[in-house]
Amino acid sequence: MLDAKGDLAAVEVAFFGPAFLIGLFVVFRHGFSKQVGWLYVCVLSILRIVGASATLDMEVTNKYSDSLLTTAAICSAVGTAPLLLAMMGFLERINKGMEHKGISLMIFRPLHLISLAALIIAIIGGTDKMSSSASSQKTGKALGEAGAMLFFGILLALTIITLFNVTNTRYVLSHERNLLRACVIALPFLAVRIAYTIASAFSKKGGLFYYADVNIYVQAFMQFAMEAIVVCIFITAGVLTPKMEKQKIIEADVEGQKVEMISGPTQRSVRTEEQTRQDRPRFQAPQNIGDYRPSRLIKNAMSSRK
Repeated sequence: MLDAKGDLAAVEVAFFGPAFLIGLFVVFRHGFSKQVGWLYVCVLSILRIVGASATLDMEVTNKYSDSLLTTAAICSAVGTAPLLLAMMGFLERINKGMEHKGISLMIFRPLHLISLAALIIAIIGGTDKMSSSASSQKTGKALGEAGAMLFFGILLALTIITLFNVTNTRYVLSHERNLLRACVIALPFLAVRIAYTIASAFSKKGGLFYYADVNIYVQAFMQFAMEAIVVCIFITAGVLTPKMEKQKIIEADVEGQKVEMISGPTQRSVRTEEQTRQDRPRFQAPQNIGDYRPSRLIKNAMSSRK
């Protein structure tokens, strides 16, 4: 018969199994792009299924091998990274659609590298913690603390970017506002999950969050429940958000002149027709490549003939 830890592992398999399948559907729907974060939702689901399966195997067979213990520890330690990377992918997509009104995409590159570095540190730290050597355990604890603080720093950066996007919602493409809502709603749950990671990393033997003997109810609430809620939020946003269209530059001939037009969503598309009519003069010459849309060219041509 399973104990409380085995019951939690069974619940994790029951949840993340379907979550992986739905997440995989969303990934294929939106495409395998580095700007799309649903791939990381699938990665998290795989990690949780593998870790929970290892725990269940030990609970059922009552054989606690070093390999299974290490597998469970590593899968538990790296669960934070996929959620942060998923949110980062959503914010990158949102700001790409905002064009010059959004955060520079160059900012996301170092954040992505730091996230991967924190992930590697967490994996090495989780492995060293399960070592029988006292020095390795000490190193693993130090690495776990460093990884936890890196995750906290990444969360702060993503929170700032999210708040910036919220204050500039009018520039967010209308069909991508579901992603922004998902990021805003997920933030408090991610904060609780990061708090658990930090508490677990800095906890000492005998403590409530000590990795080798963590309170199962604390783990169920601060780890599993928070991850499950965030995964549901991100998957729902993926189902409701249409597939991102790529912008293409198309050459055309208008009144004998060669022009270039952009197909696909742009930041200007979020403005209403009334706002556009009020902001532009009666005749406006194209100023940049974004002005060469068919509707703008036709209206300019008609205005010039009057």
